[in-house]
Amino acid sequence: MRIRDWDRNLKVRLFGEALMNTTFWMFFPFISIYFADAFGKETAGLLLIVSQLFSVITNLMGGYCADVFGRKRMMVLSAYGQGAAFFVFALASSPWWSSPFVGFLSFTENAV
Repeated sequence: MRIRDWDRNLKVRLFGEALMNTTFWMFFPFISIYFADAFGKETAGLLLIVSQLFSVITNLMGGYCADVFGRKRMMVLSAYGQGAAFFVFALASSPWWSSPFVGFLSFTENAV
């Protein structure tokens, strides 16, 4: 199967996921340094582990919700949530407002 034969929705979804994952993993090494400065090394390491465990649990719940409410609805909702979380994360670590705790919450939600 060639890429040009793929459905348009699939192409958009793959492009969006690639873009979000690329930006997420570009920020991840610097996030650990930012959290280590804000919370301390041990707490930052624990928070990063907790965020990834939370991601696994919510992905399982998201699969159940996709079965109940429909796959497309959940995919659109998660894309909006991921975009909003990335925006809040950028805002929480900006020169205008610095809140490591809100940054952690939005980072965790973005990891979902």
